[in-house]
Amino acid sequence: MYDKCVIGYWVPERKRQKFNWTDFENICESEGFRLKMIDMNLSFETQGPLHVFLHKLTDMQSHAESGDKNAEDIVSRLQEYIAKHPDLIIIDPLDNIRNLSNRYKSYEFIQEGIRFKDIFTPNFVEIKSRNVHEIASTLKKRGIKYPFVCKPLLAYGSSNAHKMMIIFNERDLKDCQLPCVAQDFINHNAILYKLFVVGDRFHVVERPSFKNFYEEDCNSLSTIFFNSHDISKSCSRSKWSILSEEDIPLTVKPNYQIFETIVKNIREIFGLILVGIDVVIENHTGKYAIIDVNVFPGYDGYPNFFEHLIDSIKKLLVERENFRQISKSCTLKKCQSDDLDSGFESDEKKKYSTK
Repeated sequence: MYDKCVIGYWVPERKRQKFNWTDFENICESEGFRLKMIDMNLSFETQGPLHVFLHKLTDMQSHAESGDKNAEDIVSRLQEYIAKHPDLIIIDPLDNIRNLSNRYKSYEFIQEGIRFKDIFTPNFVEIKSRNVHEIASTLKKRGIKYPFVCKPLLAYGSSNAHKMMIIFNERDLKDCQLPCVAQDFINHNAILYKLFVVGDRFHVVERPSFKNFYEEDCNSLSTIFFNSHDISKSCSRSKWSILSEEDIPLTVKPNYQIFETIVKNIREIFGLILVGIDVVIENHTGKYAIIDVNVFPGYDGYPNFFEHLIDSIKKLLVERENFRQISKSCTLKKCQSDDLDSGFESDEKKKYSTK
């Protein structure tokens, strides 16, 4: 069924190596797909026809939006190609991905789209000033308390996108690096849940995270600078991830039905096939906090990722074909209806003309 179906892709070499891309090539071949790497600097038309385009172009999109002429040209030509081939399945649509480029805006989308009492995104605000007094005033107006997490405004496209900090007091507000977003730190017993989503499937991976911080810590600690990738690696052994003995009993078992609800809603909000959702459970309320959403994440610890990706592609192809058939049927019915109408009108005209 899929022997003529071509999956074009552009994924950075570093990510392909991390994924062991040869495995994906073998699975595609065994399923009858043709997998083709696309040269983004050449004409897309000459490299087609394509039925599916799988990509990780977040950095390219970010560079284009920052004024990089080469990146602008590539993104523009790709969008033209997509517009000329409406049947092409894109994993994932560029416009949908763009909604996650700005952390502040993405948190707004989540806040507006999630309407459950036990699920929320932590309080947040964009910091636009370098003046410590103005920053303090902005935080107070928005109800942001210490400690808070300071994150780069841009979620991807920069080497600094994952360089963050936890700020404990007003004297260290000078550490904020613009442009950035301040987000309430949620005590979560040093456990981060990464929800890796592939279409309508997902897998939960538990990772280390920051221990709980309290009021006394705000008086004694200085800013913690960290890379979010490093602190949550499965092998991470940071001193900041070690829970105190008093906090250990606070740890709760996660409710996977709530994870399902989060995945369903995030997919609906952002319209993505490949997405990662970072979730923590607030220790004194048991509520689930969505602290970040990522495009085409690393999927470390996700079993059978490529098999599930191919299954999702098959499902999309079936849905597209069903949509085609429905469209054809509707067009045919309309044509038949139009023909009947025109015939009736013609007969009426004849009838009156003979009188």
